[in-house]
Amino acid sequence: MRVAQDTVVSIEYTLKDDQGNILDASEGRGPMEYLQGYQNIIPGLEQGLVDLVAGDTKTVTVPPELGYGEYSDKLLQRVPLDAFGGHAVQPGMRFRADTNHGMRTLTIKAIEGQEAVLDGNHELAGKTLHFDVKVVAVRAAEMTELAHGHPHQTGGCCGGGGCGSGSGESEGGGCSSSEGSAGGCCSTEGSEGGCCSTEGSSEGGCCSTEEPVAAKQGGCGSAGCGCG
Repeated sequence: MRVAQDTVVSIEYTLKDDQGNILDASEGRGPMEYLQGYQNIIPGLEQGLVDLVAGDTKTVTVPPELGYGEYSDKLLQRVPLDAFGGHAVQPGMRFRADTNHGMRTLTIKAIEGQEAVLDGNHELAGKTLHFDVKVVAVRAAEMTELAHGHPHQTGGCCGGGGCGSGSGESEGGGCSSSEGSAGGCCSTEGSEGGCCSTEGSSEGGCCSTEEPVAAKQGGCGSAGCGCG
């Protein structure tokens, strides 16, 4: 069976940047599963796997516009430190915030005086992504999977091993997008670190009214990575 609309696809992958640095990989987590045609993973990776069969390998290059988008300074904003409800904050921390576009992952880019500079871009925004992929299995999706929009398989986000954001969130295989990581399953977030956003949360209601953050976080949710 070939990778096509309404098929459940299981892949192993390694994600690299333009310099050949490894950003994420399925090794050690097992293959990642996703439902083709349901935005479980970033568009560029999904498009690049069409018509492959189990056992095929391919390098898929994903430009920013088909991955996590271009980096935008418009997604930076300043928030008073007291908006964090007394929690200690520092650059690099990530947290979930309720925004006017739903729950999002924000990164503290810098602390300047009594303000935190928040970055709503996915951490892989603006990057060209290079996926070395092996298709492990392809099968027809079940009716319940089609109704829910993701695979119902073993463990992990969206079934299977989760890319990710970190990963994850996937900026991308893995989860929402992570946000995750980098490729994308379940990147409703996505950190680059892990499926379905594993980053710590910082309560306090900060940024509940910020401007829209990243437009495409990736999967069903990162993956994070290929998970978004």
